[in-house]
Amino acid sequence: MRVPGGARLALLLARRRSLSSFSSSSSPTASAFSYASRAHGARRDDGFRAAPTWKPPFSSPISARLFHGTRPVAARDYYDVLGVSKNASQGEIKKAYYAYIHDHMMHVLVLYCKVTTSCKKLHPDTNKSDSDAERKFQEVQRAYETLKDEQKRSLYDQVGPDQYEKASAGGGPGGGGGMNDFFRNIFREREFSGHDAKVALEISFMEAVQGCTKMINFQTAVTCNTCNGAGVPPGTKPETCLACRGAGFIFMQTGPFRMQSTCTQCGGSGKTVKEFCKSCKGHKVVPGTKTVRLDIVPGTDDGDIIKVARSGGADPDGSCPGDLYVTFKVREDPVFRREKGDIHVDTVLNVTQAILGGTVQVPTLTGDVVLKVKPGTQPGQKVVLRGKGIKTTNSSYYGDQYVHFNVNIPVNLTARQRVLIEEFAKEEQAEDEKDDKAAGASGY
Repeated sequence: MRVPGGARLALLLARRRSLSSFSSSSSPTASAFSYASRAHGARRDDGFRAAPTWKPPFSSPISARLFHGTRPVAARDYYDVLGVSKNASQGEIKKAYYAYIHDHMMHVLVLYCKVTTSCKKLHPDTNKSDSDAERKFQEVQRAYETLKDEQKRSLYDQVGPDQYEKASAGGGPGGGGGMNDFFRNIFREREFSGHDAKVALEISFMEAVQGCTKMINFQTAVTCNTCNGAGVPPGTKPETCLACRGAGFIFMQTGPFRMQSTCTQCGGSGKTVKEFCKSCKGHKVVPGTKTVRLDIVPGTDDGDIIKVARSGGADPDGSCPGDLYVTFKVREDPVFRREKGDIHVDTVLNVTQAILGGTVQVPTLTGDVVLKVKPGTQPGQKVVLRGKGIKTTNSSYYGDQYVHFNVNIPVNLTARQRVLIEEFAKEEQAEDEKDDKAAGASGY
């Protein structure tokens, strides 16, 4: 029977409803037909009731899910697959894995021993009818193989399940190469590079202020000179690993299950050598002394740390050395005191300079300058010299210099100096008495 166009439109609209509407007591066909009947003013006993067995397109829940099948499916988290927490120990991961293996075997035994006594159906390779069980088994197997290996687990925790499975399938950036090449590119600097080196360097106050160049020597890993970083004697050629036949992995049979693991003989490289370099024992690097030229910028302060990229320990693979971190210790200066970008200096005045004023010579970072002293300068008074401080790092701004005045009181006086001071004291006392009388007369 040909379905009218209005009914077909109603069926398409019904398809967009939730899947729960398809499992309700009233069939989606009847619901859609009822909608079409009302839209066209048809009666309940018209021809639409005569076709209860007709099903709309995409009415199956499976086909409804597959309608958008081109959207990528997110990978399950490996910790959720095994039912453990992200900080689970290796013992907990192993226990969860073997518990699943036991439950899976019992499930297969119960399910298939009812149908046949053939033990071959216990293995997922021969159990073609139970694709979901096979998928779950492979999922658990992948999760366990990753989480039981500390290095793989660390990489997995950093990139997440989607990126990790993509790399495992050889779908890393650039295509091909598989997981090893993919993670080697992503984590080269963090996981596969040389070790960082840390050095403490002591410099003088003026070297820190003005900047300088230093040649520093420190102990770190350097490329082995005997094998030139190859790890094997010159002329040695790698051979195909006999254990895995160059595949880098081996299979282990555990009951009806076949498991894949990294080859322990070659470490997954597929190649082995009979003899290693005697100097580095195959590590490609040895402890040694490294010399680095260091350019210290003006304005460096005590405790500052600078990073010199790729100047640390040598990389065994020869492509990405570690970094060098230098911590500065600046010695104190006998004249200048530093406070970030500003400096402070003390200057001593004699009594007559403090009373009468005059000039005094003051040291600065660029040399001595002559500073005018105002009459009546008090001990502890300070003068600011703008722009005479320290240049700020990575900036054109200069701090200020503060000159602090101290007054030197003479200890030994000549007879004439004493007479003059006594006369000055008498006059000063008379002035004080006069001021007191004036204040009393005015009532203050």
